[in-house]
Amino acid sequence: VEMKFNYKLQRLCGACYGVPDATNSSIAGNNGGNVLYTSDGNSLISPVSNRIQVLDLLTHTVRTLPLESRSNIRTIAISPDDRLLLIFDTDNYAVLVNFQRGIVLHRFKFKKKVRCCEFSPDGDYFAVSCGKQIQVWHSPTLRREFAPFVLHRTYTGLSEDVLSLNWSSDSSAILGSSKDGTVKLWTVQTVEGYEPVLLSGHKSMVVGAYFEKVNVKQNEKRIRTVYTASSDGALVTWRCTYTDESDTQDSPNKAFL
Repeated sequence: VEMKFNYKLQRLCGACYGVPDATNSSIAGNNGGNVLYTSDGNSLISPVSNRIQVLDLLTHTVRTLPLESRSNIRTIAISPDDRLLLIFDTDNYAVLVNFQRGIVLHRFKFKKKVRCCEFSPDGDYFAVSCGKQIQVWHSPTLRREFAPFVLHRTYTGLSEDVLSLNWSSDSSAILGSSKDGTVKLWTVQTVEGYEPVLLSGHKSMVVGAYFEKVNVKQNEKRIRTVYTASSDGALVTWRCTYTDESDTQDSPNKAFL
């Protein structure tokens, strides 16, 4: 029995994958540009070398934003309301874009290597990995300003470069994974008596760390579970117990088991 498939290539997404300047196969977490969906899931945003393509999945059309970065794009991030798009290239230059109009609002140079960036779910902040550190910045507005980027705080404590970061559903905490095989959990705002939690147990670099999604609208704001994945294929689940919910009097650093 012969089976014939009439599959045809419809669109090419993310031509930056495999570009030598944007990738380095020996370093996990640096595999070229990422792709993003808009909040409604109807459009796919994809870097193509130093340009940005937007694919409309409903009408099957493609538009290219009328702007360019200085070099190949390493990572992109879009705000929850789809108003702002952040573009980071391999030279660590950032471009702030009005996504709906395709207008460049600001350009900024980071001093250290930027591997990943992500807006907080509430849209008030965006986090950027800068070498061994994570910087959290206040989200800018759509107005053109001389210095729209305002730093909120810098988070340290990892011994090697940050490979991934992730926000909690209520935007109160942030995770950062590192090449040294550890993951650290910080609170965005200062909490009295809290010390950042260090999760160690992987035998190779941690390429992804993720909070369990919780329904903030149902007042379920406590972080219960964290998932981490390393380059050797290991997936670890970390579960949290709170001192006011158990009989033990563990310190905050012993909350994750």
